[in-house]
Formats: sequence, structure tokens, C-alpha cells
Amino acid sequence: MPLEDQVSRYEINRKVRMIFTRHDADLSKIDYSFTGSSVYLYGDLVRPDRDFSAQEIENIAREISALPQVRDIQFELNNWVILSSGESWQINKTKKSSATTTLQPGALGDSTIVIDKTEKLTDVLDDIELNLNKDNEKPK
Repeated sequence: MPLEDQVSRYEINRKVRMIFTRHDADLSKIDYSFTGSSVYLYGDLVRPDRDFSAQEIENIAREISALPQVRDIQFELNNWVILSSGESWQINKTKKSSATTTLQPGALGDSTIVIDKTEKLTDVLDDIELNLNKDNEKPK
């Protein structure tokens, strides 16, 4: 990749970050990259204190598309569906899934485990084995 392409890619990424910062977007929740002539957006477009409105998202998209060398924006956001056709934008917030609250035992869902303290692996395995033995001894 020629040096001027690398510099312009860096410069466009910097300008995209400035646009998100100006609109108070949580930069830890969204990823962006400029490649070729397209800006790619991934993750969640959120603010720390409140949700964006569809108009605010359109303003952000218009600012990004006005940057030099940007010909297209590809949105792959978890919380917004954004489609563009020329000068018009269709922006819809995705509905939050409540599937994790209605899951049946054994169903797929959020399986996040928070570890509060560090333990030796052998101690953890011993505890698991002990719990398995207790479960097998219970009358059915």
C-alpha cells in the first residue's frame, strides 16, 4: 500500500473518531475502519447517558459520508439498522431481545461467568468433581 494511501486511511479514521466524539458516542462500543473508499462501522452506536435519535444517527452518517475519499458507509451495528439509497436514509432501532429472560434449561443464551477471585485450577476441578458426586448421590 502506497504511503499516501496509509496516511489518508489514518486521517479518515481520525476524522470518523472526531465525529463520534463530537456526538458523544461511546467509543468503547463501536469499531470503525476506512478501507478503499468505504467506512465500515461495527458494534453498538450508543451514548453513556441516553439513546441516539434517528435524526442524530442520520447527522452522523451525513458527516461521515461528507469526508473526502468516503464513497460508502457499511453499517453492521447491533442496535441500529441503517440503509441508505442515495441521499435518503432509513434508520431503525433494533428491538432488544428478551430471549435471555425466557430461556428454557439447556437453551442457548448468555453464559457469561464472572470470576470474583483467583483459584488454582486443581481446586476448581476438585470442587466440580465434589459437586458432581453430590448430584449423583441425591435420591431421585
